Amino acid sequence: MKLKALSIALLLSSAFAAQAATFHGPDKEFIGAAEASGVPAALWDNAEYAASTFPNAYKFTPSYKIKASGVAPEQFKKGAQLDFEKIQIAAIDGEMSLNDYLRDRVKNHSLVVLKGDKLLHEHYWNGMNETSTHLDMSVTKSFTAMLAGIAADQGKLDVSKQVTFYLPELKGTAWDGATVQETADMRTNVVQEIQKHKSWDTRMTDSQGWTGDHSATYPQGIQSYFPLVKEVSEPMGTKYSYQCINTEVLGKVVEAATGEKLADLLEQNFWGKVGMANDANYQADFAGNPVASGGLNAATKDLARVGRTLVNGGKNYKGEQVVPAQFIKDILAGNDKVRSAWLKGKESALAEGWYKDQFRVLNIGGRTIMAMVGIHGQILAMDHKTGTVVAMNGGYPQTETPRMAIAIFYQALPAIFAAADEVK
Repeated sequence: MKLKALSIALLLSSAFAAQAATFHGPDKEFIGAAEASGVPAALWDNAEYAASTFPNAYKFTPSYKIKASGVAPEQFKKGAQLDFEKIQIAAIDGEMSLNDYLRDRVKNHSLVVLKGDKLLHEHYWNGMNETSTHLDMSVTKSFTAMLAGIAADQGKLDVSKQVTFYLPELKGTAWDGATVQETADMRTNVVQEIQKHKSWDTRMTDSQGWTGDHSATYPQGIQSYFPLVKEVSEPMGTKYSYQCINTEVLGKVVEAATGEKLADLLEQNFWGKVGMANDANYQADFAGNPVASGGLNAATKDLARVGRTLVNGGKNYKGEQVVPAQFIKDILAGNDKVRSAWLKGKESALAEGWYKDQFRVLNIGGRTIMAMVGIHGQILAMDHKTGTVVAMNGGYPQTETPRMAIAIFYQALPAIFAAADEVK
């Protein structure tokens, strides 16, 4: 029995060692210091602690180090700078500068604006700097979808196939009958136990080790949670319903289709090809499954580099294709299925648009914005027409509120895009 346990341990050790992305456990020293300062490890993601914990989120959980090796980072030109002190925002109690509005009302921690190869603005608050990583929450979902798009372009994944073609163990679950594309578009309408102000089941986050080690209950991490989700609330594919678990399933589909670990794919097929300046940290469960729906911790300027690649048709600054051009075109074009599904979802009250392949496309004030969105004010917003990219990280104290959506998408972002329009 001891020999068998030793063999398994050696097998796991060698498997992790063979991966390009290196696996690390929680930072016990950091967690101890956090708890001594009044931040309980089991509650690290609560709004009260966001300012302290979001720039350090990966230290509370297992994580992968995603290396920034490969293509050297683009060095942006500096010319005319946007003056956030002069840009005025209409707040509830009168006008205030964009700086004050972002910092005090939106709880922004960092923000970078690019227009083509020009750096128009950057600021880093809350103890951050341009090399600091920050939890990107659900911005991560778009990365998972881009890895799926790359796999499909390589002929390894067919998104029209059933999820169970790649994951036969999900037969009898809510995804039995769902296609990969419906899962990527959040059109499965799976039924979970959802708490107020959350878009996930706490059993899911327990399985992911998000706030502690629950591996005794969920020995396979997120994969131990999948079988608990068995029902759907609407006919498959008909309605947009945002649920993190779909991204977790999509991540496992990508792994099954490619035979590679998601963390390795992120490092080899994306992070090493865009031209990043900093390593990223990719949170994972205790079984080694990356949190495909919300675990990426990245530097804000590197997030802007992702936007630069996407508005450049998926090519990095050297002209090398990273994300398939057709994948981006299909998101921007949308289709009847995603438009119809959007109209039946709750977000349709906030903007005209659609959700496709883990991206939102929104028409706001006559401007089409392609967006990657995290629930506490983590945003990568792109205007393909002008080439302007806005990357921001923050710790807004509540999730999924109309007020946050209005503050960011109807006040802050329009002001930034309008100011960038004036820069030639």
